Amino acid sequence: MTEKSPKRLPGRPKHGNDDISIQQTIIQTASQLFMEYGYETVTLQQIGKTCSVSKPTIYYHFTSKPELFKVAFTTMLQNVSRLTSHILDQAENLESGLVRLAEARLGNPHAEIETMLREAEPFLEPAQIQDIRNTEHQIHEVLASHFQRAMDENRLRTDDPFFLAETFSTLMLMGNRGDNLHKYGSNLSLGQKLVNIFIRGAQ
Repeated sequence: MTEKSPKRLPGRPKHGNDDISIQQTIIQTASQLFMEYGYETVTLQQIGKTCSVSKPTIYYHFTSKPELFKVAFTTMLQNVSRLTSHILDQAENLESGLVRLAEARLGNPHAEIETMLREAEPFLEPAQIQDIRNTEHQIHEVLASHFQRAMDENRLRTDDPFFLAETFSTLMLMGNRGDNLHKYGSNLSLGQKLVNIFIRGAQ
């Protein structure tokens, strides 16, 4: 007697390499929609329609909307952390690296994390919120390590490197203002102004 193949659950994609690309597409789409419209107004149906997958397919990859939000948000922050590390590691010096980093982050502004988390927090589990916080902290750790090195080499005065990291990240919120290009000409010129103020204050 021939053994029957197990039936797939509704909405469950066939196993294969496409699983990873589908998951990444869902994450990328969800990130864009959450950043543009906030947590509460975005639905899984809207996410699925935007990236051309069914709602059951989303549930196959993510157990819930809060879990998808957490994964989307932490993925975005991990990308920022990798970008931060790459730019600063490749830079000739700290100041030029910060200028390049500022230009990149000002050119890709995102909603302030506190605002987004405040809206989503009633729907998230404490562990999900902590995962987001931990990922955000990784960005500050990268910045802080470079600030600490500059202090050790007497290029910056001794200070709390994590305070400097958080201060620099706060300055990057200038990218959320829509009139920056009109006022400052380019993200590079604004980045140079902000880094100049930051470095002079930290020396």
